[in-house]
Amino acid sequence: MQARTPLLAVFVKLRCALVLAILFAALPCAASAPLRIKMGLHNFPPDFIVSSDGQSCGGPGFELTRRIFAMQQIEVEAVCVTPARMYLLLDSGELDLSINIKSTKALAPQQGQHLFVATPYSELQLVMYSHKNRGQAPRDNSVALIRGFDYQGQRAKLLERGFIPVDLPDAISASDLFLHQRSQHLLTYDGPFRAYAKAKDASILKNLERKAISAIDTFYVLSARSPHQSQMQQAIVSYAKKHQCSYIKACVPESE
Repeated sequence: MQARTPLLAVFVKLRCALVLAILFAALPCAASAPLRIKMGLHNFPPDFIVSSDGQSCGGPGFELTRRIFAMQQIEVEAVCVTPARMYLLLDSGELDLSINIKSTKALAPQQGQHLFVATPYSELQLVMYSHKNRGQAPRDNSVALIRGFDYQGQRAKLLERGFIPVDLPDAISASDLFLHQRSQHLLTYDGPFRAYAKAKDASILKNLERKAISAIDTFYVLSARSPHQSQMQQAIVSYAKKHQCSYIKACVPESE
């Protein structure tokens, strides 16, 4: 009996080690972290808002995006950027997604094919605002623009017609320059600009002339270098199908 005791002890130890190995092997599955993706946000009220110091950002459009991805157990982190930097980070894969129009030339094709999810996020109205003659703005054909925005070819057309571009980092900067009468014109998207102007002073728009140019759809754009592209696409497409969305922004159910 004494000779078999060491063998029994070895057997017990091996059995315990096997049980522990099975338990530890199961732990990563039980405690695995949810998938996390990064979304680039720039100042584009009212949907996306960046704080004055650029350190925090969010808005109703970001909260909607979080809800869409939460349904697939995906967490979304907001990354506050200017549009020009956003394009670079999408190209490099440091950002997984953002929202943009399809025709932006700064989304470099040499980096691969970024994926625009078929159901559009929203429709924007591209417009030109100008100060009326009684204003103090310059009369030099200057037009405030967002740096890196092509405006679906309208930037090039303005240059051909002799307009002088004044490039600013984001929509708020361009709007402020124009509203402070430091440019004659502003090329912008109507909804975001009107929301911003009315929040500052509801009477501002009365002193401006407005020329409609075109309607442009925006889309979720998924980085070609994101390893999560297919999961992101599936989450957005599933949401759009479930709620029969023509435009995702306008398709917000009261409850999930």
